[in-house]
Amino acid sequence: MTKWRWDQGRLEYFMFDNMKSIARSLASLDGVNISQSGFDPMRPVLSSDTGMPFLPTHYSVWRNYARVFGCSLLAAKAGNNLIVTELCQGIASNAIRDADEYLSILIQKFRYPSPVFESYSSNETIVLPYIAILKCLAAKSQSDGYVSISVEDVFSIIIGNKCTGLEEISWYNTLKNTGYQPEGDQKRQVREMLVVLSQFSFLKWLDKKLYFDKSFDLQEYLKKLQPYILPPQNDRLQEFLNLGAMPNVSLSSPLFESLETPIDIVFTEGKRSRVTHLKIERSPLLRKIYFERNPVVQCNMCELLPQVMYPWTDNILEIHHLLPLSSGIAVTLSGTSLEDIVSLCPNCHRSVHVFYKSWLEQMQVNDFKSKHEAREIYLEAKKAIA
Repeated sequence: MTKWRWDQGRLEYFMFDNMKSIARSLASLDGVNISQSGFDPMRPVLSSDTGMPFLPTHYSVWRNYARVFGCSLLAAKAGNNLIVTELCQGIASNAIRDADEYLSILIQKFRYPSPVFESYSSNETIVLPYIAILKCLAAKSQSDGYVSISVEDVFSIIIGNKCTGLEEISWYNTLKNTGYQPEGDQKRQVREMLVVLSQFSFLKWLDKKLYFDKSFDLQEYLKKLQPYILPPQNDRLQEFLNLGAMPNVSLSSPLFESLETPIDIVFTEGKRSRVTHLKIERSPLLRKIYFERNPVVQCNMCELLPQVMYPWTDNILEIHHLLPLSSGIAVTLSGTSLEDIVSLCPNCHRSVHVFYKSWLEQMQVNDFKSKHEAREIYLEAKKAIA
């Protein structure tokens, strides 16, 4: 039976906002000798560009983070030199602009046997683990209520039934629990795989389960995938570079577009980063989670209490994402973060988007440069309310 593997204990490095910085650093180091005696050329560049620690400092970055760069399909080592993939270059150049675009490529390319691991053998059966997980969710989506999958489900239903991800979605409806149990640290590795996957705008990580937002047409999305199923290469490096190649078909697509109001169209103006922002704010599942955790509903800007102002309503408030427009929702092992979400009444929500648009045009930029700046501009809008 194929053993599902990933990296573990490095989850923050797989968050797409951090990965963009890592990809830019790696792209600038492409071809560099990273096995130099007494000097690690990766550490000063990565630490400076990302602001993240690559600990411990007494080991080379490559020694401790090779799996991070490998599982994310960013970089490998050829002899003594670093070699980056087309995918890494795509993220670094902003050709891949958000987590949905990146994950759409990763799930079609990351597979077992994986050249990331030393046990790699080209003779193993091809398994596309992420596609198998999504197909299992798609099969469940026909049921009522919110749909989820746990780490235990992955082992008992998907791995235990030897799913490859290449089966028809309907086949996943026939699967029974096998009781298959993980070995060693396999459970922790698969849990982190699910958390990484939850960065998709239509998925959320909550209560140790991966939840699917049924407002998204997952079955239609899966039909458009073109998973990489060419025979594995005997050469590990060549196999890795093949997996890290950019696909010819993009899934940036109308599948990820929100239903837009006229003010949204003014706000987005074709900017992909702004569509990313709207996708987060339009998630019914994220809204449900937020208001379950924040039962006292009040507009964060005008302080409207909708149940007082409109006693015949339950809750008319919407959610607003405070981070840069291209930033996704932060995720930890504990769950999808709500720290960067506030509730706004519809009028304030639309007005702050107009404020953003005006500010961005005045500054002649497409996005806020940092989390701090995004929050500051939001507060400016809040203080400017008459």
